[in-house]
Amino acid sequence: MEPSKKPLNVLIKSIGNNVIIYLKDRKEYYGRMMRADGYMNIMLKGAKEYDNNGLVASYGDVFIRGNNILYISIDPLQPPQPKKSNNIENDDEEV
Repeated sequence: MEPSKKPLNVLIKSIGNNVIIYLKDRKEYYGRMMRADGYMNIMLKGAKEYDNNGLVASYGDVFIRGNNILYISIDPLQPPQPKKSNNIENDDEEV
């Protein structure tokens, strides 16, 4: 793999950009990535926490431990949006 395309290199080059960090516990954090290290520990500035219902809380600086991260969206166009509920059954679904 070309060195500039390695995931950690892409992450380091994205410092200063807005990111959405998706955690294993289904929480999402949106903010400006200020620091990242080889363990994928990340520091966000102006972080906002989201869940399926939308905005949960706004924080200043947040440190996210790398082993909690599921994946990262770099330079998203907008913050996370509330998810639509899947509780309604659809009669048109094929089984």
